[in-house]
Amino acid sequence: CDRICQSETSMICEYNFTIEWYVLFVSFVYIVRYATLSKACYDCPQVEEDCFREDSVTVVNRMLPGPSIKVCEGDQIIVRLNNKLDNGEGTTIHWHGITQRGTPWMDGVPMITQCAIPSGTNFVYNFTAYPAGTHWWHGHSGFHRSDGAFGSFIVKKPALSNLHWDAYDEGGYIHKHTILVGDWLHQTTMEKYIQHHHSSGNNKGEGMLINGKGEHGYQKNGSTVYTPMMKYTVESLKRYRFRVINNAAVFCPFELSVDGHQLNIIATDGIDVTSHTVTSLVERFDFVLNANQTPSSYWVRIQGLADCRNSSQRAVLWYNGTTTQRPTSTADVGNTTKLNPLNEKETERVKFVTSLSTLTPLDVRLAQKPDLVHFVGFDFKLVDNTRYHDSMHYPIRAVPRNHHLYSPQLNNVSFVPSSSPLLSQYDDVDQSLICDTFRDINVPSTTFRACTHIVDIKLGSTVELVVFDEGRTFNAGHPMHLHGHHFAVVAMNKIKSTLSLDEIQEIYANGSIAYNFENTVMKDSVIVPDGGYVVIRFVADNPGIWSFHCHLSFHQEAGMLMAFRVGEEVYEKNIPENFPKCG
Repeated sequence: CDRICQSETSMICEYNFTIEWYVLFVSFVYIVRYATLSKACYDCPQVEEDCFREDSVTVVNRMLPGPSIKVCEGDQIIVRLNNKLDNGEGTTIHWHGITQRGTPWMDGVPMITQCAIPSGTNFVYNFTAYPAGTHWWHGHSGFHRSDGAFGSFIVKKPALSNLHWDAYDEGGYIHKHTILVGDWLHQTTMEKYIQHHHSSGNNKGEGMLINGKGEHGYQKNGSTVYTPMMKYTVESLKRYRFRVINNAAVFCPFELSVDGHQLNIIATDGIDVTSHTVTSLVERFDFVLNANQTPSSYWVRIQGLADCRNSSQRAVLWYNGTTTQRPTSTADVGNTTKLNPLNEKETERVKFVTSLSTLTPLDVRLAQKPDLVHFVGFDFKLVDNTRYHDSMHYPIRAVPRNHHLYSPQLNNVSFVPSSSPLLSQYDDVDQSLICDTFRDINVPSTTFRACTHIVDIKLGSTVELVVFDEGRTFNAGHPMHLHGHHFAVVAMNKIKSTLSLDEIQEIYANGSIAYNFENTVMKDSVIVPDGGYVVIRFVADNPGIWSFHCHLSFHQEAGMLMAFRVGEEVYEKNIPENFPKCG
């Protein structure tokens, strides 16, 4: 299925995925992967060949990252997921960036679109690869994504449909280079989560990996040997498309740059944009690199930000035929242009994602008066979350600060999964546990509230969300992801260090928000600046129940999620008769 795409020609592409546990060292277990340098690695890094043994690190199909899916737009994707997690743990896979039009039950969100797949059983995902772009698949149950269950999902277009077909060489057919970055923990994510949420453990990653690789030095006979880094090979004077994906589980955004080279941005979240040249970027983008520098090797730099600000990782950009294997290049400083940096104000050298434009006109419905306008605020709340505090015995205000568990919430509500999947068994769910903060907007911020947070949206409505970060507890930033739709980012701004609901409503009411409706960039995820806002619009024309959540695993697991129920009268009658039930 990884082929040159032709118009009006599609294929059935079948894959077998297996997710499993493995025992490490003496008595320690990691979910879905071996620990770093377990016995399966033999003498890595002293013997470099041992670092590439098939079973060195195990995730889905014993690969880190997992299998890459490379197909053409319109192909039928069939993935048989075999759950071999032998502790009885269920699992699912979400196909991040695939809108699942006509198949919302294949979105892969446990207890929203399907039952978790029980251990010892399998489930067949069957859907159409749409839209084209740089996507990825990942576990959406617990911390499986964080612990290694993820991989790239590249959906290509025919050359004649590729709006950037002439921006890189080989007629737009070369799709060699993917930069899939993830944070790396020295323990299972669940262990770190429990230690952070119930004790004084930190919530920060210990390192970063690029395509499952990372440089780490070991002493051998008085000298240092290194684990192998990722190497990207280019031919001098050719142009290459690079696809960048961030799989970080904790608050680990990163800034990417390539020494001596500029990055020509051509797409974001699978949507083509007008070319825009920068020296560094943050988030999920495709860029073209022109290998027009002196043939040598150059560092590809990943610098962690926020909670990963003390972490970094490097890969090698190697010009084929040169003798220099380890770069000596230095990072560019001074006259640089950043795209979408974390929590910075826009300047001539700092560009928001709103500075990008799509290559196709904006849907006219998105430029008209929206049918619904709602405010979605979030922050880390100082409340007695009953999962982690007890208002009588150890209330949050009575314990030392390093034992505080601030609750990440949307509109002062923490999401609680339902007892049955909302999409296929909505009537089986206890309706008293469901809430809708778009109707009940007076949720107090001083007391803890948890419910199954669902918002009903009429099919075909144009929805405007004013998403803002109150910024009171930490200088953070949340990557908000919407399933089932792409949205137009019509406005973005960082106001100050904090921002209340009253303040953003006043800004909105007096017309101080600067909207952009001219070829506005479309995305499925966007980082909301701390003490700032993002205004997004989408047409709710895809029937289903779609999650809207922070994509940081810790925050999502703690309840920073809500769901939009769209067109239930359409999708309910199309759910397969044999679709699994539970609860």
